Amino acid sequence: MRVPFLRRAVAAAVAVGLVSSYAIMAQQSATQTTQVAATPRAVWTPTKDAPKDLLTALEGEHHDRFIDRAQKGDIDIVFFGTTDTEMWSWIDRGRAVWDRTFGSLKAANFGSQGTRFESLQWRMRNGELDGYRAKLVVLQAHGDDDTVIRDGKFDDYVAQYAAIIAEIRARQPQARILLFGSFPRSAVHAGRLANAELSKLGNNEIVFFIDISDRFFRPDGSHNDAMWLMSGPPNAGIHAPAFEVWAEVLQPWLDRFVR
Repeated sequence: MRVPFLRRAVAAAVAVGLVSSYAIMAQQSATQTTQVAATPRAVWTPTKDAPKDLLTALEGEHHDRFIDRAQKGDIDIVFFGTTDTEMWSWIDRGRAVWDRTFGSLKAANFGSQGTRFESLQWRMRNGELDGYRAKLVVLQAHGDDDTVIRDGKFDDYVAQYAAIIAEIRARQPQARILLFGSFPRSAVHAGRLANAELSKLGNNEIVFFIDISDRFFRPDGSHNDAMWLMSGPPNAGIHAPAFEVWAEVLQPWLDRFVR
């Protein structure tokens, strides 16, 4: 996820401070890490009132549905992310696994195609984190591998997710956060390097970093096309076996924090 030039400059300037604050959090007690400022007031802003060109048409449609769901409350686990996360709701991808894993739980999927750092932060500030008290927030990172690796923008990348996590902590202070590293977007999966940097945001008390990207490859390191495809629409992305793995990894966290 890229930010405009000026925002990148600001993000780079605050990155060290943001990451350092999470390192400090990792050393604090659970009691200390749950002491946050007063929860911001709920703001329910529909897509029609969003800044121009911030949301794609599809993401805007999703946002309106998401805030309708959030207003109803009664959510224990909520997912945020881009296309891979949205695919939990697709009949030909993760829906069957979702129904089996989360059907008996109070779960909501707020993943959407088109999600970028700026759009996700705005959505979270305008209704998608309000109206309920989650026990677990699952945040899947989007690995813009080519940009991150080519330009060495690790500080920007980590700062962006530190800001997203701070937003979750402010509006859902009682929740634990599972930050999943980016999934493969190429056979080389350069995102491993970005995930290593992203792992610094975990403190194993409130924020838990999880990287399952290696499970998208075969034991010999080759591309596993049963798990995911690199080809274009309609078959690109992760497939049902990948959601089985994702659900398997989530099970102990559901048992620990949700059930």
